[in-house]
Amino acid sequence: MSLGISQVTIYVEDQQKAVDFWTDKVGCAVTRDMPYGENRWIEVEPPGGGARLVIHKADPDWPTPPTDMPGHVLFEADDIVTTYEELRARGVEFTRAPEQEPWGWSAVFEDPEGHRFHLGQR
Repeated sequence: MSLGISQVTIYVEDQQKAVDFWTDKVGCAVTRDMPYGENRWIEVEPPGGGARLVIHKADPDWPTPPTDMPGHVLFEADDIVTTYEELRARGVEFTRAPEQEPWGWSAVFEDPEGHRFHLGQR
């Protein structure tokens, strides 16, 4: 059996602002951008490939996920310190710089809406 993750959805208030963050600052590539009801269906792929992020317009009636709990999505880098420095130079805000933990290296960054993401090292 083979099983993988193809997409992870991130719910945002401002789709274009989110796309700008993921492409301009993180370096993702837009792989799909098309009408989806009154909004857009947008997928971005991280540098080096992997599961795509779906940038989905949040419905005002949906509960918002907590922004103070990192771990919704974990990104991996070959060299976490170099990746951290490159992302910071592009304007990505980190709430936690890379640290060696018992399970490996870990850092945390935020998108413009306050969602937090882990950055680990392979």
